Amino acid sequence: MARLRDAGHALRFVTNNSTRPRAQLTEELNGIGFDLTEDELQTPARAAARELEGKRVFALVMSGVVPDLEGLELVGEGAEAVLVGGCDETVEPNQVFRYMNLARAFAEIQLGAELYCLHKNRWWQTSRGPLLDAGAFVAGLEYATGLEAVVLGKPSPAYFAAALDALGAEPERTWLVGDDPESDIRGAQLFGMHTALVRTGKFRPDTLDGIDLVPDVVLSSVADLPAWLEKQ
Repeated sequence: MARLRDAGHALRFVTNNSTRPRAQLTEELNGIGFDLTEDELQTPARAAARELEGKRVFALVMSGVVPDLEGLELVGEGAEAVLVGGCDETVEPNQVFRYMNLARAFAEIQLGAELYCLHKNRWWQTSRGPLLDAGAFVAGLEYATGLEAVVLGKPSPAYFAAALDALGAEPERTWLVGDDPESDIRGAQLFGMHTALVRTGKFRPDTLDGIDLVPDVVLSSVADLPAWLEKQ
């Protein structure tokens, strides 16, 4: 990251993390060696706060992101919108996504509430290996209600647009670097951005098998990006 900054590149850290507030994520990233400010980190919870400002929201989210939902009226019934967040490694997802909560979300949608999700990831990488993420619960509500959820995080075009607006950048002059072929690479390509897939995080040896997209480059690590860009 330091080499990219020194070379004059503007950076934006765009995550689908929906379990911890932006301030805590920034602190954690700085603690492991990144040098960034809170304003440089873009999270789907903050996107939800902007998109749903002033609405009554039934939120199936981890308690950690509630501080980033400022401006929303969180309710248990009579909602205008249902918002589904992501999962973490604690027991809390068992409480958030229990049957009665999902049934309440279904009922609110039947009564006219719109369906939103912070992201629709199928799984995520943890210290214990891959774990089921919130996409399965979003898909279940879509199946039951016949509605398609509005995705607020990656790969939503609006989410990428917000990142580019913050950078003052054009898509064709911007690189998206990520480990997820669907949320990162496909979404960025459809938005007109260049893409670099890294062999870390969610990447698996068979990741590129059978997918109908080709990133501009596949790198072993984001640490290889500065040198690769200098050669282009």
